[in-house]
Amino acid sequence: MPSSSQPTMTTRPPAPLRSPTFRTLLGSEFVSLVGDRLVMVALVALVYDLTKSAAVVALLMLVKAIPAIVIGGLAGSVVDRVNRKWLMVGANALQGLTVLAIPATHHLTVVVTAYLLMSVVNQFFIPARAATIPDLIAPQSLMTANALFGMAFVGAIAFGPFIGGWIADSYGLDAAFYVDSLTFLVPALAVATLRLPQHRAATGRAAERRSLIADTREGLGFARGHRATGLALTASAGAALVIAAMSVLGIVIAQETLGLTVSGYGLMMSSMGAGMLVAAVALGRRRGRSADSSSSSGSSGSSDSAKRSRLGLVGLLLAALGLVILPWLTTLAPALLCSSVIGAGVLAVQISTQTTLQSAPPQLRGRVLGLGQSVTGIAQVIAIILTAALTAPIGPSWVLCGTGLLTAATAFILLARSERASS
Repeated sequence: MPSSSQPTMTTRPPAPLRSPTFRTLLGSEFVSLVGDRLVMVALVALVYDLTKSAAVVALLMLVKAIPAIVIGGLAGSVVDRVNRKWLMVGANALQGLTVLAIPATHHLTVVVTAYLLMSVVNQFFIPARAATIPDLIAPQSLMTANALFGMAFVGAIAFGPFIGGWIADSYGLDAAFYVDSLTFLVPALAVATLRLPQHRAATGRAAERRSLIADTREGLGFARGHRATGLALTASAGAALVIAAMSVLGIVIAQETLGLTVSGYGLMMSSMGAGMLVAAVALGRRRGRSADSSSSSGSSGSSDSAKRSRLGLVGLLLAALGLVILPWLTTLAPALLCSSVIGAGVLAVQISTQTTLQSAPPQLRGRVLGLGQSVTGIAQVIAIILTAALTAPIGPSWVLCGTGLLTAATAFILLARSERASS
């Protein structure tokens, strides 16, 4: 049995769900994601109740996005240097303790500060978890594994917001924060029991003298030299624009256009998760069949890379068109359907992008994934600032529609160029 600090390179990793370690990691991620969605509903509702201002809700979203810009790339460099298992354990535990500060006071400054700390810590957790997955399964099963994590993600989105709204309406907002604390602490204990393989950066005096900034630049250089990585990052940025706009203005549309309560807003957000779940199941099944045929026919990695790029851009186009239509709907059923379409498109982008970034060399994987966090954060900040600035003068409906049109045009142009390049 190899030590926990060295990956198993001589035996082929098992299929995703045949690995107990993968199943534990998947289950713990689902629990923490449910808590993340639950607390987001509670936080947005709390801040909006305190201020009745979409601009302050935008500030909350900005707090979540800024850490990705400031430390996303550096966090990826740290992930490539340290034990990823204990980084994940510590990140979950710290977030579980920090969220307890929120129900202790309803002062806006304390709430925002606690959420900022949680967002900073999450920048280390996300690339650590994503960089670990390729070491647990066979390469041709990577997209299937990401689809399974996508199912966990969308399952959390489908149930988390609704649960959060129900707890808030039934027991008060503070109860939602207490429940959320447990959803971080329990996964921390679960991951602490695992033995996870580790890829470390080169050792020696020269490597020790290298700064985190130099490591980050190396990851950026890799991304610049790979077209598929560039397309994946672009699609991810576009999806971040869509999600950021919905995060800020979703509650405004729900309450002022559709006349919903907090639980109704949670239901609308959950419908995005339902669409994501459909997409995750479809992609998981499709990819499983593709992996089998690839093993027998020896299809090239470049072909898979091109297919992933097209998948991400098609998903981005679908999500953007949904965002164009949603703000003009005035009844609940069509709005729920449109939200589910947005969710399906966003998840297609996330799965294809994650698989592309995880295909980076093991010693660079954390940095490339951290770069993805930074790109997403930049897109979110731009969307949040523009949303906050434009909502008052032109209205929330036109802000959402304009964001969707811009994103759809970008996706269409890149998709057309990708098709011409492959022909």
